[in-house]
Amino acid sequence: MTTTVARWRTARFLLDVVRAIRREVGDDFHLQAKISVTDFNNAVLPWEGKGNTKRESIKVCRWLEAAGVDAIHVSSGSLFPHPRNPAGALPVDALAKTYDTMVSSGRYAFRNLVIFRTPPLSQAFRWWWEHNRGPRVEAINLPDARAVKRAVGVPVLCTGGFQTASVIRAAITAGDCDAVTIARPLIANNELVELFRAGHDRAPRPCTYCNKCLVNVIENPLGCYEESRFASRDEMLAQIMSVYEPAFPASIMGDPVANGAIETRAKTVQDASPA
Repeated sequence: MTTTVARWRTARFLLDVVRAIRREVGDDFHLQAKISVTDFNNAVLPWEGKGNTKRESIKVCRWLEAAGVDAIHVSSGSLFPHPRNPAGALPVDALAKTYDTMVSSGRYAFRNLVIFRTPPLSQAFRWWWEHNRGPRVEAINLPDARAVKRAVGVPVLCTGGFQTASVIRAAITAGDCDAVTIARPLIANNELVELFRAGHDRAPRPCTYCNKCLVNVIENPLGCYEESRFASRDEMLAQIMSVYEPAFPASIMGDPVANGAIETRAKTVQDASPA
């Protein structure tokens, strides 16, 4: 089987799924497809093939539009995690503590654990990982999103470490994408959008792209585990555990305590507005 035929079969599977969903939900249900436009499949293991190229993926995006998707979400990388997704550091010290959960989950999981727990190997692997990421983190996928945007008529979303209002505004204004999607920076700063609204270009304590949130979620609650962003370890743990005390659902029910917490947070953001 040639590589071209194999990739067409993969695309056909995706298109069949899109058409099947559309048949079930109708035309008035929003349906979008997320695609790694450039695979960089040899970023971790250089002897492997490069995977899908931008040119090939743009063809798939056009087919997706014809199949009835309402938007295309642009990402990159052939595996997850990948040096370019989510782009940032590889926290091997944290992986050495949490990755044991994965040992029974894959063919190479034990090999990976040995690498993470063997300092010479772990440091070399971290260097290789971050070397193949490249210097750019925020808006790392914007060039691919721009190419897709020029090729299709449906809205294009772009992921890739966005956390600076001016960078987001420039990307949308230039027509490189119609919207951006944000994950880690919202874990680091839950109120990021409100900070943008208040006039900040960036959060006072921005996401460091350390990816400790990613490797900790295997065993621990989702949150920011970059201690340098907090005044103390206790403050970091309090922020992580706050997920178990959500204020917004209670406020919907008219809880005055929860409403007070939301008002306090809003006032804090307002007070932090630049002059």
